[in-house]
Amino acid sequence: MQTVITKRELQVPVDVLIRLADVLLEKDITNSITGTDEEDGYITIEVEYEKEQREAIHEAEDIISDYHENDEEDEDED
Repeated sequence: MQTVITKRELQVPVDVLIRLADVLLEKDITNSITGTDEEDGYITIEVEYEKEQREAIHEAEDIISDYHENDEEDEDED
């Protein structure tokens, strides 16, 4: 059976980069930095993963999503 590799780009806020990197390293997700946005504080990371690793990608996306939700709440308080 052929292994299917999925590629996806993640826009990772610098503030959560270490947490996200821990998830990718722990689950042995192949990744590379493909871009930066210094003005908005993001790093673009391309990840390659197999079906069995999808849960780790969902965890990474949750980290990013939680950051955005918390950031929006902080803006509302201002």
